[in-house]
Amino acid sequence: MMAKLKRHLILVAFFALVPLTQPGTAPSNWADAAGGPNTAKPGSTGFASKLGNVGETRTLEILPLVDWNTASLKLRGEAGVSYLVRTDKSTILFDVGGNLENSDPSPLVANMLQLGIKLADIDTIVISHNHPDHVGGQTSMFSRTFSLDSKPVDLRGKRVYVPIPMTYPDIEPVTVLEPMVIAPGVATIGPITGRINMGPVDEQALAIRVEGRGIVLIVGCGHQGLSNLLTRSTLLFEEPIYGVVGGLHYPIPQGRVIVAGVDIQRWATYGSDSGPTADDVQREIDLLARTGPQWVSLSPHDSSDEMIEVFRAKFGPRYHDLRVGEAQLIAGVKP
Repeated sequence: MMAKLKRHLILVAFFALVPLTQPGTAPSNWADAAGGPNTAKPGSTGFASKLGNVGETRTLEILPLVDWNTASLKLRGEAGVSYLVRTDKSTILFDVGGNLENSDPSPLVANMLQLGIKLADIDTIVISHNHPDHVGGQTSMFSRTFSLDSKPVDLRGKRVYVPIPMTYPDIEPVTVLEPMVIAPGVATIGPITGRINMGPVDEQALAIRVEGRGIVLIVGCGHQGLSNLLTRSTLLFEEPIYGVVGGLHYPIPQGRVIVAGVDIQRWATYGSDSGPTADDVQREIDLLARTGPQWVSLSPHDSSDEMIEVFRAKFGPRYHDLRVGEAQLIAGVKP
């Protein structure tokens, strides 16, 4: 187990420390890195009208397939993200994990097999952003593609939505340039550019319009910044935010991956800056609380246990732990 963890850390460190750092792209302060008001492209959160023809869904279930914590020792966790999102009319794979050890099968495929999830059941794939822990590893990231496993997987017939131009064998992924509807009751809010120490990153999130409840945001890493996510949702939808599920990137006081004394997740985001404090995060949590969400679930892949407990204390019974293999039934009847 320790040898496996060591290999995992080395691979993550390699991705974070080597060729991704670009001169002149590091944020000047933590607020920019964490997704403050200056992270988005100028005008990128403003739209002339609400997003029309979204429709709605009566059912919303989110099943984590890859993340740091697992509900069973039979499942494999890693510092990556993949969620299966089920609605009335669609089954969406949101991100594909990291497979940072290039294992066969990958954590995603191994967990799908363990949980009885069939690839044939998935009709849509959405990639939040082009980082290794979301596209299947650093080789995929550098090649601007994504991979579910260590070997190619046939995805013909599936709809694929990506935040930057990406390729995949035998299909043509749709590059999302602005908010768009991708299934009844399901939209991508469009890419928002975050500025972190590694360089700019375009990240999209899903917005699910749940009948009689409101909008549920599903987020990969949260490099957009919480305030920008909330603003984008308000601009696009009449309904209030009912829930937020996924990564918001709060590695405070430290991240999950420490190599040779270097906090990789914090360094990759904030560089040499000290980064946000717990008080800074508390102000963002208060901002979220003012929107009145009824369902909050923070991904542990990029947020510390300490921050998870702060979220739990703030939202009480409205907070739900996010674990691989543990479905979150936000609306509807469990199938």
